[in-house]
Amino acid sequence: MSKRDVVLLASRALAVFLTVTALVEASYLPEVAHSFLHYLRYEPTSATNMGYLDYMRHYYLIRMAFLVTRVGGYSLMARWLYKGGPEIEELLLPGAPGESTSQD
Repeated sequence: MSKRDVVLLASRALAVFLTVTALVEASYLPEVAHSFLHYLRYEPTSATNMGYLDYMRHYYLIRMAFLVTRVGGYSLMARWLYKGGPEIEELLLPGAPGESTSQD
């Protein structure tokens, strides 16, 4: 098995891991969206209650935004690693300063 095959296997294994991680993170999306919509529809009964509602609305909005960002980032990184190529070879198996690892 050549170095290139090992790098390809490792990059594909990392891509599968990141895909599974993205799917796990995406499984939290319904919970966060439900909580956000709950606090969005809730009517305040006093000024004190309004501060709490604003806090919870912003909390779940920020949490949902970062969740979507993580899922997108993991998915893009998995796609990049799955494709492979010289930049992945250099990332996973850096060679000497004057050596090219893509010509095995």
